[in-house]
Amino acid sequence: PRPGQQFDTTQQGRRQPISGHGSAESLELEGENQFRFLNGTWSSCKPDRPDWYLRARELQLDFDREVGEANNGTLYFKDVPVVYLPWADFPLGDQRQSGLLAPSFGTSNKVGFDLAVPYYWNIAPNYDSTITPRLMGRRGLQIRDEVRYMTPTAKGMSFVEWMPNDQVENRSRLAGQIRHNETTPTGWVTAVDVSGVSDPRYFIDLSSRLSLTSQVNLLRQGSVGYYGGGWWNATGMLQAWQTLQDPNGAAVSVPYKRLPQLTLTANRPELPGGTAFLFNSEFVAFSHPTQDEGRRLTLYPQLSLPLVTSAFYVTPKVGVHATEYNLDRRTSTGPDSIQRSLPILSVDSGVNFERDTQIAGREFTQTLEPRIYYLYVPYRDQSNIPNFDSGVYDFNFAQIFAENYYTGGDRISNANQITTAVQSRLINPNTGAEVIRAAFGQRYYLEEQRVTLPGVAARTGGQADFLAAFGGQIAPRTQLDTGWQYNPRDHWTERFNAGVRYQPGFARALNASWRYRRNYSTVAATPDGFRDLDLTGQWPLAGNWYAVGRYNRNLRDHRLTEGIAGFEYNGGCWVARTVVQHLTTSATDTTRAFFVQIEFSGLASLGSNPINMLRRSVPGYGKISDPGSSPFFTNDDY
Repeated sequence: PRPGQQFDTTQQGRRQPISGHGSAESLELEGENQFRFLNGTWSSCKPDRPDWYLRARELQLDFDREVGEANNGTLYFKDVPVVYLPWADFPLGDQRQSGLLAPSFGTSNKVGFDLAVPYYWNIAPNYDSTITPRLMGRRGLQIRDEVRYMTPTAKGMSFVEWMPNDQVENRSRLAGQIRHNETTPTGWVTAVDVSGVSDPRYFIDLSSRLSLTSQVNLLRQGSVGYYGGGWWNATGMLQAWQTLQDPNGAAVSVPYKRLPQLTLTANRPELPGGTAFLFNSEFVAFSHPTQDEGRRLTLYPQLSLPLVTSAFYVTPKVGVHATEYNLDRRTSTGPDSIQRSLPILSVDSGVNFERDTQIAGREFTQTLEPRIYYLYVPYRDQSNIPNFDSGVYDFNFAQIFAENYYTGGDRISNANQITTAVQSRLINPNTGAEVIRAAFGQRYYLEEQRVTLPGVAARTGGQADFLAAFGGQIAPRTQLDTGWQYNPRDHWTERFNAGVRYQPGFARALNASWRYRRNYSTVAATPDGFRDLDLTGQWPLAGNWYAVGRYNRNLRDHRLTEGIAGFEYNGGCWVARTVVQHLTTSATDTTRAFFVQIEFSGLASLGSNPINMLRRSVPGYGKISDPGSSPFFTNDDY
């Protein structure tokens, strides 16, 4: 073009259409799809309103490699220079390429000013690495390297981050993780997940994620499984933990290690006479630095006779749960070898009724689905068996139909009980989609509980808690979910939760939930229930402005668990975000962070990136610069 003439670099027929505009004093055509501009500008904005543009002495666009390069350039925003770029490259498409990524910066009360400058290394089409130096004003320099890979049979990632000297703690700090999953065509499955940190306050001091700051045990596990046998499979696993005991927090119990755990499962659902056979077996060696240790072998063959029609089903089942222990006692007394054998009998039955109905002028199929479940397990004295992995299940609709009151295999509860439940649904007859669901259920005990965990009192009364749930689409684009657990023995509510979501479109989501759980104060024998209020949302304001936020408050302790407030602006070819986060990491500690980001479409982003944090904390959040995006995989950030 002539000096100052406008040019258009839109490329059609590629994986993702790329539009760019600008001007230059001169243009050199170096081949097909090869452009070199001297004293030129380039922008993805509309030609009549370039809110941002890159001005460079030399600007080269290579649409074969889909890479742009600028030498001696400056990035302008609203005609104000914001970044000087002696040299920079940027993508012209959706392909990956090696190079410096846009720096991110922010601030928080834990680390001070926070600057990260990542370098992306595109090792191969299925391998990459991101090396990120991170400078924290209060604490010093940290280096992080994350490697990802994917092959036809395997995928995984690993990272390590190292701080040579934390200026607050006066020590070096380190964290890392390795994840690997592989599946072969012959049926072998391998998985490795190993994490570790140098000290128990690592996440509290350096992370802005609630899921990390609340972690007290980091998994270290490797497993190998074979699933190519058709009707049987086997697994082997080694499992250990790193326990993070905060010196300023409550005591944390150390879990048992499984070194190793071996399982064998066989399932033959169609045997002569309509019977079905299931066999579960397990060998596990429990290891602990201070508690009893031991080895447990479990064999559990089961035989059932499913009688199933379109209207009803009845499934009687009988099994024998046999367990043998070889123990190394340290803190308890009793025999070192214990055998336990328990027959388990159950009958599960249900009926399905359907009818056509009309509500508010709409046609529905309504169902009524009653279910009755009977379970019998005789009593065996298990007080001499250490508790390696047993606990009480969370009380819910799935658990009231379970064979055992406890998790793990060290306690098998005695049972002579009946569980009844009924469910009703409204179904759209045209799509088969469930619109409304309501369910009620309760368990009735025909004998007293005699098997308990150490230090836990046996239940009283012949009725378990009453459960109720209701949920579904109560209005256009509006979902409601509620759950209620009522104690009929003491006449009070144990748990109640209610949540509603209104999401009429992309980047339009409002959520509100309230949770209550009854417990008792440690200083008084009066109820002091936990109450939690959670309000989240993203909503467009006037013009192209959007608001986003979260208010998650512990109402019992009068403490803000997590607070987020922010605004976003969509300028068409750029997006600006500013977000403030308050995160309670312990009863006496909080983290406050401030995020500011400007995203230049087709070029890069400047500032601290709050996207992953918003996606985790605000259900239904949509990235306004990419309405068609699907967050299938996002990098975990610290």
